[in-house]
Amino acid sequence: MSKQLWNFLRSRVQVVNSDGKIIKGLVTDFVDEVDNDEQDEITILIDNPSPDEPTEVSLYEDDIISIQAIP
Repeated sequence: MSKQLWNFLRSRVQVVNSDGKIIKGLVTDFVDEVDNDEQDEITILIDNPSPDEPTEVSLYEDDIISIQAIP
């Protein structure tokens, strides 16, 4: 089932990934499935990352359990 990730471009989101981790941040990029191994992908600039974590993460649609826009 498509999560229609393109709708979240330039929005703040809360994502639960396949590992159960909650990620909050701004969606800065979207790559369509046609250009990317037949899966949509988004890049999220993470809110308040800790010093030992990356500042952004890219997730394929299959890695996302749930996604919602947040204020």
